[in-house]
Amino acid sequence: MLIPPPFFILLVCLVFNSLSVQAAEQNEWQQWQSEASSAYQTGNYDAAETAIRKAIARAEKADNGDIYKASSLNLLAFIQEAKDQPEQAMASLSTAVTLAKKASASPDEQLATLLFNQGVLLQKNHQLNKADSVLGESIEQFQLSQSDGNGKMWQAILLKTQILISLGNQQQALHLVSTTLSDSMDKTGAQLPLSIESDLVLSAANIQLKEGQYYQAITSLEQMKKKLNDESKLADERLSELLNLLAIAYDKSGQTDKAAAIRKQSLNAQNDSPSSMATVMQLNELGLYQQQQNHLEQAAQYYQQALSQLKLLNKEHSIEQATILGNLGALQLATHDTKAAEASLSQSLVLYQSLQKRPVEAAGIAGYLGTLYYNKRQFAKAETAFLSAVENLQKTQAATDENLLLALQNIQSLYIAWDKPAKAAQYNQAIQKIKQQLQ
Repeated sequence: MLIPPPFFILLVCLVFNSLSVQAAEQNEWQQWQSEASSAYQTGNYDAAETAIRKAIARAEKADNGDIYKASSLNLLAFIQEAKDQPEQAMASLSTAVTLAKKASASPDEQLATLLFNQGVLLQKNHQLNKADSVLGESIEQFQLSQSDGNGKMWQAILLKTQILISLGNQQQALHLVSTTLSDSMDKTGAQLPLSIESDLVLSAANIQLKEGQYYQAITSLEQMKKKLNDESKLADERLSELLNLLAIAYDKSGQTDKAAAIRKQSLNAQNDSPSSMATVMQLNELGLYQQQQNHLEQAAQYYQQALSQLKLLNKEHSIEQATILGNLGALQLATHDTKAAEASLSQSLVLYQSLQKRPVEAAGIAGYLGTLYYNKRQFAKAETAFLSAVENLQKTQAATDENLLLALQNIQSLYIAWDKPAKAAQYNQAIQKIKQQLQ
């Protein structure tokens, strides 16, 4: 959405002192402008458009009514957006910006706000490159005016950051965040709101995790965590995502103990909150951690809690369900609970196959299931599972040579044990080829 209507009143009050139109014309324009704003706020958009077009017509008759017309066109854009007329709304705002540039001295806070409105509308309508450019111009106008526009400048910076990320300009986004956080008060004298600061830190952390900058992400996230702990209301809104990113950063940097501690903190913070997918995946990650630490009973409890949360969320046929069941089945297989492992792994594989997602993970589950059947001498079932593993790996470029080699060796070993040498021999060439590639 665009900036809410109070901006119109602000703009009108500010421009009256700078223009010298006749009082009667000013009063008539103000009357139609106010009527349009009131109708807009009550949802009567047709009446609002009728009134604002009369205000525009009055402004056009004034000797120097460009800034009045710009204000009216700004409101018209809101009305058109509300009436699901995005093209007309963008055209109205574009004209408003042109008129404001002609009538205002630069820098100008009202022009900066108009540019911000235009950037928001362009972004909403997927014109990201134009939105990026317009928001940059808005930010510059705010800074030169030494004003944050009642917080609009910070919103512009956050939106521009998100647009840069969407456009794949990760380094530009990081630079913008870094610059904003380091000298937020230098150019405007205004304090960066914690809500915007936290969103910027989270955006930067997402980039840093993708770029392998784990320690930079940890530093900024830990600093923000301390700030949020002092703001309970804001912490409720941001802390869950922050702790999730922080746990991932610790995991990626090899600090698994700290990652587990953060995940436990996150779960404790969510105890009184409704079930969520974030909670589910935190439980799954804690299960993996406990499994790696050989705390198998605790790991199983975390997996079961995650599955219970999925049931509450009505997500029992999801890719997350397939993942957690697979992890639980692998644990049950390691503890020789073959009956439970067979049930978990079979259900996981069926979900992967029906969803047709993550073929590498599906192949891993098929490999576990094939091993279970192989050890039970149920060769026909093992064949189905091992062949499924090979098929999944062969159809994706995400598979590694090591994974494919293991899957091929599994099916070949099965055929040898099953006394089917001809079928086993079919895999000789593929196995040798991969071995040569790995040398």
